[in-house]
Amino acid sequence: MSARTGNVPEPLPVPTPDGPAHLPLRWENGETPFVLWHFDFGGDRWVAAYTGDLADGRPVPLRIESACVFGHVLRSAQCDCGYQLDEAMKSFARDGRGLLLYGVDQDARGLGIAAHFAIYAMRQQENLDTDAVYERLDAPVDARSYEPVAAILRHLGVSGVRLLSNNPRREAFLREHGFAVETQALEAPLDVHNMSTLMLEKEDLGYRWSFETHADWLEPLQETVAGRPGRSAAWAVVPGGGTADGPLARAHDDGEGELARRLAAALAPAKAAEPAEPAARAEPTGTLVVYLTDLPRADELPLYAGLGAAVVVVPFADLPPALHAAARELGLRLVDWERRNAYRQERPQWWLTHRGAEADVYVRGTRVRCVPVHAATAPAADRVAELERHCRTWDLPEGTRIDTGPSWTEFDLSATGVGAEDLAARLSAYAAAP
Repeated sequence: MSARTGNVPEPLPVPTPDGPAHLPLRWENGETPFVLWHFDFGGDRWVAAYTGDLADGRPVPLRIESACVFGHVLRSAQCDCGYQLDEAMKSFARDGRGLLLYGVDQDARGLGIAAHFAIYAMRQQENLDTDAVYERLDAPVDARSYEPVAAILRHLGVSGVRLLSNNPRREAFLREHGFAVETQALEAPLDVHNMSTLMLEKEDLGYRWSFETHADWLEPLQETVAGRPGRSAAWAVVPGGGTADGPLARAHDDGEGELARRLAAALAPAKAAEPAEPAARAEPTGTLVVYLTDLPRADELPLYAGLGAAVVVVPFADLPPALHAAARELGLRLVDWERRNAYRQERPQWWLTHRGAEADVYVRGTRVRCVPVHAATAPAADRVAELERHCRTWDLPEGTRIDTGPSWTEFDLSATGVGAEDLAARLSAYAAAP
């Protein structure tokens, strides 16, 4: 922070700018004359672009934009950077007045383009969450400085602004530096691509987005299974509409393996809901998200996709790679969201270790579960029975207990002192057999 004079920080000295450049910029189906300047604050470069009279006594519409090569240049759908720049510039062209201050070196919230690529690599290839990513980078989540903004505004004779932003830090900075500030929300519609990015901004940076985050839905859903490790639950939701009316549909399961089918029944408008479940409402519009208290089985994912869901969210930090692969094959986005909603008590999960032509194999502690996945010629119960008969011919460790569920065969090795890995590998080979 620079030195203070009274209650207002002393602004940075303004370097001699490059310009002006007078250019017709194409926004909003036409060309609008803009004046452009370039400022270099010792390697921290900024571009000012404005149209109209900035000194007419009215608050100047202002957009402070941090560079984003992915969103601004390559038009990435995973962030809202392109949308916000477009909307701000269109409004300036439409109204004939407005100022853009563009931080050329503020990619990745001030860390630079190389760090931006590193962030994507860590998130996509290593599945790291926000805290782990920035700890690895040894950097703050937001490293941007807005000192040049105050200096440029004073250089241009601007004392009051109408800030197009949902970032409270920018508003607080401008007020602290003595500017009169009005705010105008600039919020992109949620979709399957930008949803997680924007929700992370709300949770990690306190952005004033109007929509709820995944945690807002997961927390009350998790409360429905608190203290009941054998119960699982699911909600179908279109985020962005608020939580007041609750989910579009809900379902629970107490070990019967019917959670996905029950949610489908609860959501279908023309189908009666399950007993004790709320009646289905009208078909949702927007991005349908399924929230789960537990990891789904691979054979449940086609049912969620069949509901029209684009995203399945679970309250865990790590997900089985095989489950991710199963979701991708269906065009589903499987999202881990273990944040403020992380379970306070351990909740063991069935971990998908292998997907085969005939069955999927899961491990939980000393238990192994094999789930036949192809109905082809025989009902599920018959296929489970056949699997059990076959496995009883194996030379299993003494003390192994074999149980059958509605759609699986389960092996309990807790009394054998033997780990589950060898049996899981054996079952995997069987499940992959043609």
